[in-house]
Amino acid sequence: MSLVAFEDFAPGETRRFGDYAFTAPEIIAFASFYDPQPFHLDEEAGRNSILGGLTASGWHTCSVLMRMNIDGWLAQTTCLAGIGIEENRWLAPVRPGDRLSAETVTLEKIDLRSRPDAGIVKFATTLRNQAGGEVMAQKSAILFARREQRAPDAPLPTASPKPPAPLVPERIDDPAAAMPTHYARVRVGAYAELGETLFTAPFIQGYARDYDPFPFHLDEEAGRAHLLGAMSAAGFQTAACWMHHFVAFRSRVSDGEVASRASPGFSGLLWRQPVLVGDRIAFTTQVVSKRATSKPNLGLITSRNCGVNQRGEIALEFYASVFLPIEE
Repeated sequence: MSLVAFEDFAPGETRRFGDYAFTAPEIIAFASFYDPQPFHLDEEAGRNSILGGLTASGWHTCSVLMRMNIDGWLAQTTCLAGIGIEENRWLAPVRPGDRLSAETVTLEKIDLRSRPDAGIVKFATTLRNQAGGEVMAQKSAILFARREQRAPDAPLPTASPKPPAPLVPERIDDPAAAMPTHYARVRVGAYAELGETLFTAPFIQGYARDYDPFPFHLDEEAGRAHLLGAMSAAGFQTAACWMHHFVAFRSRVSDGEVASRASPGFSGLLWRQPVLVGDRIAFTTQVVSKRATSKPNLGLITSRNCGVNQRGEIALEFYASVFLPIEE
């Protein structure tokens, strides 16, 4: 059977797939390393939180969607790499016992001047639970190989404009003021270095087996044969490692307390450089805005977050938001 190539995608088409069951042990196991906030680790702590029960990490839900994509359709395509996530909204908690299904709509195809052998396809995906309730919505972009190389002189369609990225304020080296612990203490512009992760082959493979089992994440020979030239980490593993360091740093700033903070989502996520075996990624965060919301006593903090490799290249960049009580 031939693989689905860039030419085969049609804007407006819909794919429905998946039946993924979340369990309490899996939710806790993922969160224990990547997102150890109390409402992801303990039922009682969850009941006392804004989410009202044990809840899967949002990064866990993103990882599961990637696995659902691969099992449902993506493994049968010429997928070369994920480009990024334009927007991801966490709409409702995902709890033990929930079974998720997905619906993906093809939005747009983009030819590339630099790659006559490939193109980008944009998708909008909705995840629903067994009751039909929407739990997550995501807009993503993926690079696919063409079946036949585009003629160099072929006209290129005009792609839709990218939404403007938030303005990045002047950097203030005040790590405590970059952490969402107390709304009044958070300062726009505050910057913090969170920590770093060494991406070893076993570490990359362990995540990929569960959530992103493309051969170039699992096998060094397959990685060398891939366009990246080496085995690489899954994109959402890199993002989840940022969360690991973010929570750990927040705990240090708040003298060991890790209060659960709910997030409505993130935007503008770009995997700018591949993360290869042996890469050491240093993660940072900087507050770009803070404001009160229509929700009683809740403010919203937005940050620009990066992962930079040992060569000084930005491998990961995204903007994330978190709700924070204005008065504790």
